Amino acid sequence: MTLPALIAISRVSVLQIAHHHMRLKWSRSFPITFVAVALSFLAQFFGATIQGAKAQDWHERPLKIGTVDDFLPCSHFINQSHEGMAIDIWRRISERLKLKYEISTISSFDEAVSMAAIGKFDVIVSCHEITPERLELVEYAVPYTSGGIVIVSEQNQRPFLDLVGKIFQNKIVVRCSLLLLLVTAITAYTSQYFRNSKATRRSKARRFTRAWTFLILNDGIDTVIGPKIIDHIAVLISSLSHMLLMSAIIGTTVTIVFEENIAKQTKEIGDKELKELLREGIAVIKGTSTATWLDNRIKIAGIAPGSGLKPIAAKTKTERLQLLRDGSTQAPRHFVSNSTNYATQLKESGLEDSFSISYQSPRKTPQSFIFGRNLEPALKRLINIELAEMNRNGVTEQIEKDWRN
Repeated sequence: MTLPALIAISRVSVLQIAHHHMRLKWSRSFPITFVAVALSFLAQFFGATIQGAKAQDWHERPLKIGTVDDFLPCSHFINQSHEGMAIDIWRRISERLKLKYEISTISSFDEAVSMAAIGKFDVIVSCHEITPERLELVEYAVPYTSGGIVIVSEQNQRPFLDLVGKIFQNKIVVRCSLLLLLVTAITAYTSQYFRNSKATRRSKARRFTRAWTFLILNDGIDTVIGPKIIDHIAVLISSLSHMLLMSAIIGTTVTIVFEENIAKQTKEIGDKELKELLREGIAVIKGTSTATWLDNRIKIAGIAPGSGLKPIAAKTKTERLQLLRDGSTQAPRHFVSNSTNYATQLKESGLEDSFSISYQSPRKTPQSFIFGRNLEPALKRLINIELAEMNRNGVTEQIEKDWRN
């Protein structure tokens, strides 16, 4: 049995003895009561001394801090120093709590989780997504930021031609255009301007074209319209049809143009879209939550491992960027990342004008530090209090803005 446990038991026992003997006469119980009270004070003194020694241990021994490298704006090893918004937040906490620490680099997020789970590190300082799988293994600190899944795709080199193709492939645009031409042609054919023509076939064709043009452009209708009521009704119906159909065509075209520049939600990725992404090449980094997310989507879609459709796995962010810069037909056209750091990665690699978000998750996942298995609960509580205070005062938000800019 440990010393703290013995002290706790003795403290309870002493208090019970004191309570029992207080019922006796003061003259008979005084010596026993005095001894009981003295032992109680001693137990409290030694208990406080042990707790104070444990608390003092935080300041005496350096904490083992792990961080994942090459993930700006969160954490990165720059100019022989660990930098990033997660590192800056930790430095402020350690200064306030007067903590000593030593930082070591870890190769991947999955490895960081494993190391924290076995107690090799006291705290993992980076932007770690809080996922159900990781919560089964480790304990997280209070979240200080959040991020979501994004699929970043290579921008089209022929945007105008492809956009025109999408417009004319749209069923609404095609059907409304054909119906507009048909209604206008019937009105032009039945108009007085065309019926009164007794010229040659070539001249009639010219008159029909003019009448059709007048109706399409809503200009020169007085030339086409005849004196009869039926002529007025025909032109009125043609004009109303013209307005409705043109509104449908213009509205659909505008929607197509704007949708081209707006990222879709990841939940809109069906089996067909997922297979297309895999055929064109989609890169991931091993040991990250984004790689796990894509693997789960592939399993849900029922894509067999032997189908040849699988993501291109890179060991590091640098390796993934090299794949994207390759420029060959084998280079991936897409990559999966996190909204926290994808923009910084593209900017520092010079690819920000070549890639843009094509899909993004509608919700963001909280991110924070990971506590090691052997870290004292009291110190965990103090770190969480500091993080909560920094969140409330806007300090963490400002640090993140500074690093993003």
